[in-house]
Amino acid sequence: MKTTTRNSVPIERPRVLAVLPHFGEVAETLATLASLPLGEGLRVLVFDNDGGLKDCALPEGAERVGEGNNLGFCKVVNEGLAKAQRGDWPYLLLLNNDTRLAPGCLELLVDTLESSRELGGCGPVLLSSDGEKVWAAGSVIRYGPNLVRHLHGGEKAEDLAKDPFLVDFLAGACALYRVSALVRVGGLDEDYFMYFEDADLGLSFRRKGLPLVCIPSARARHGGSLASGGGASPLRKYLMGLNSVRFVRRNGGIGLYMTFFVVEILAWPLGLVVHALGKPGRLRAHLSKGKGLLHGLLGRKANAAVIRQEMGR
Repeated sequence: MKTTTRNSVPIERPRVLAVLPHFGEVAETLATLASLPLGEGLRVLVFDNDGGLKDCALPEGAERVGEGNNLGFCKVVNEGLAKAQRGDWPYLLLLNNDTRLAPGCLELLVDTLESSRELGGCGPVLLSSDGEKVWAAGSVIRYGPNLVRHLHGGEKAEDLAKDPFLVDFLAGACALYRVSALVRVGGLDEDYFMYFEDADLGLSFRRKGLPLVCIPSARARHGGSLASGGGASPLRKYLMGLNSVRFVRRNGGIGLYMTFFVVEILAWPLGLVVHALGKPGRLRAHLSKGKGLLHGLLGRKANAAVIRQEMGR
């Protein structure tokens, strides 16, 4: 990655190692790779979690890793982090395979961390797949339904503040971290497998005094959890329910415990009635979330076998 100063003098940016898990549509992964400024300074580890890339030619600068075993998002990131340490890469970029970076997005993220050494990481404004509305401009942990919320969802990107702003955590769809900061917090908790790991990571950064910010001028499009079938899919809802229990057990004070008990456990039957009467199309997803909550309370952990079972494979 290169840029120029006002005097048109080329400047070398620090190297970035990217981690891109592949699961599902090959075309999605290839489109994500096509949106990246591949070349000197950026290398992408494409973890083939379902074997779909076995006979696929990847562009120069992208390396296929894995033999089709579904390692989950967290383990993939940790393996990328270990490789970044061995190779002395200063930055690790986390991506979903339904994310498309706008031109200049990665350069803006790198420049932000280069100019603000106290930051642990940063992320762009994530737009919906059609680019019309904000999907997330950073995220926060809250005392309310689902325990987390993406900021400014549904708003126009042009209405956001222009300056970077602090957030509780960065969605794993696209986030740039200092390798040294990720090492300090111990990487990701692999027992999450996928979902809620980003919120847990954000709290780990907070405990170490490592701020995270959203950069409004950096943009990317996000398909919205396509690997799990979409935002309201039964699989995603199951995993959110399952991992919310782990998140509360790992991080909860009395306020978070009480919120979880009221808005997730006690309110679940009410949600069942509401969905049955007014949103029958989402009834199955709500049932799946309840199943995930129950399994989480019983100590079940997400893994590849659980994913296959919940997907009916």
